[in-house]
Amino acid sequence: MTHLLLLMITTLLTAAPAFQNQLTLRDSHGESFHAQLKGDEYLNWFESDVGEILVFNKQHKRYEYAEIRHQTLVPSGIEKRAHVHKRLRHNLTDTQVRTLWQALRTKAIQYRKMPR
Repeated sequence: MTHLLLLMITTLLTAAPAFQNQLTLRDSHGESFHAQLKGDEYLNWFESDVGEILVFNKQHKRYEYAEIRHQTLVPSGIEKRAHVHKRLRHNLTDTQVRTLWQALRTKAIQYRKMPR
């Protein structure tokens, strides 16, 4: 019983949550928008104040709408523009991202439990 409790506590402690405060970010045109960093070490993303799921494209140095590819969040190639408030139809929902996040966390936990 003690081992099970210790395993549960260790599992919970290894998944560090993302910084939860509101951030002010700038798009590639210098205009600012508000977003919050979500997730943990298994998956992380930015969620704008209007619910858009965003990731930073390091190659183009800009925030882009995220899409799911190969069980991870990747930039879609469509940049976030701060002054455009209309949500894109293809934009991911919070539910889709959280489902992926939970699957990745579960997979990591199962991997840790495998005998070596």
